[in-house]
Amino acid sequence: MRERVIKLAKPALIITAVGFAYLLFHELTGLALFCPYRKFLHVYCPGCGVSRMFFHLAHFEFAEAFSSNCLVFCLLPIAVIGVIFHGYRYIRYGNGSLYKAEKIALYILIGVLIAFGIARNIWQVDWLIP
Repeated sequence: MRERVIKLAKPALIITAVGFAYLLFHELTGLALFCPYRKFLHVYCPGCGVSRMFFHLAHFEFAEAFSSNCLVFCLLPIAVIGVIFHGYRYIRYGNGSLYKAEKIALYILIGVLIAFGIARNIWQVDWLIP
């Protein structure tokens, strides 16, 4: 069980460290990564505004975070709970495979993100645009 904890902790710590480094870089310079879809294709991808959303969340500015990317903002708690549940199951029982319901939920999530990406480019509604 200890080996599984270490196996999950290493990538989690790396992702967290990279996230904090990016946040610190943004705070010090005001620069952020650009969206290649927006820059080169002039369309909004489903992830446009996610960096801004996390910057606002880091400052506890929830209304601004929601307006940056409303779908990801709403799905974030569900995703965090899913990752924690899956990590716990892996650590406790050594089972790293997804249940059938989890796979279906993941496919539905991908479909919703694709539909959101299409909708935010078809309907120029203020709350869809980051």
